[in-house]
Amino acid sequence: MNNINHINKRLGLLLAIVVTVFLAGCELRPELPDTGSIPDETPPAASFESIPTAEDFRVIKFTNTSSEATKYFWDFGTDAVVCDEVDGEIICGTSNTTTAENPYAKFESGEGTYTVSLTAIDDNEASHTVEVEVEIIDEFVPLPVEVLNGDFENSRDHWTISNWDTWSSSAFESSSDGSSLLYDGTDNGSKTRGAKWNATRSVGSLANSGTRVAYQALVVSPSSEERTVTYVLEFEYAIKDDIATDPPEGRIVIADIIAGHYDDGDDAYAQTDRGGGTSLLHMEVSERKGKGNFTTVTGEFDAPESGLVAIMLSAITPVDVYVDNVKVYPAN
Repeated sequence: MNNINHINKRLGLLLAIVVTVFLAGCELRPELPDTGSIPDETPPAASFESIPTAEDFRVIKFTNTSSEATKYFWDFGTDAVVCDEVDGEIICGTSNTTTAENPYAKFESGEGTYTVSLTAIDDNEASHTVEVEVEIIDEFVPLPVEVLNGDFENSRDHWTISNWDTWSSSAFESSSDGSSLLYDGTDNGSKTRGAKWNATRSVGSLANSGTRVAYQALVVSPSSEERTVTYVLEFEYAIKDDIATDPPEGRIVIADIIAGHYDDGDDAYAQTDRGGGTSLLHMEVSERKGKGNFTTVTGEFDAPESGLVAIMLSAITPVDVYVDNVKVYPAN
């Protein structure tokens, strides 16, 4: 019996050694592809699109549309330098190559045709190169402008300024007596929402602690020494023809475009013509056609070099006046 136990112990020890060696061999064995797996045989395909920036036709934004790639190499040729957008400003360096995915490049010589090369590379180091002739044309395209809540359907959203020391910060009275036209110009068949002012909300000779002025900051394409960029302000307005004693100014709706962005209403209003400053555009309209009878008006202004502007809307009136569908767009 003792001999049998002794043999069993030896067999157990031998089995443990065999299992340990087997497991160690499994850990050291290189990982093999799964059964039935298919190698990645789809090569990368390089492609891109380009568009000039609004500020300088020589600075081109390149958008990478390559497929099956994880790395990129751009070569813009000896007439160009690579640029990058830093805090909203385009900064150009001295190199004409880059590994950025979606770079900018400035073609210093201006108008002409330039060869741009893009190489797309995948994780297996497979690559594909495409060369495209990019035509640089001095054809300026101004930035489009979106006036937020320009139809006032969301009441005062985007039309208030953070602080007014002198007047109310409520911008205007929201009204259900706006234009029957929707923002895209189609007829709604009935009134929409709009902005309203009256005697207790007026500026000018009727100004009081309840006076309200609407404000919205915008960004437009800046003018420069080479180019003046002109935009159009458009809106609809209606003035009641009810009997009332008019203030010295009469019944007027006032629209201003001012240079800059402001956090303080008093500072912003001080930039307007009536506030003692000089507006980029100052409009006073007074056609008195009655409630619900809207008139569309436009005015042009030249963008400042900063590209930062703001709309300010107000009124002087003893009766209700209404404004709707405020838009800003390039003049050409």
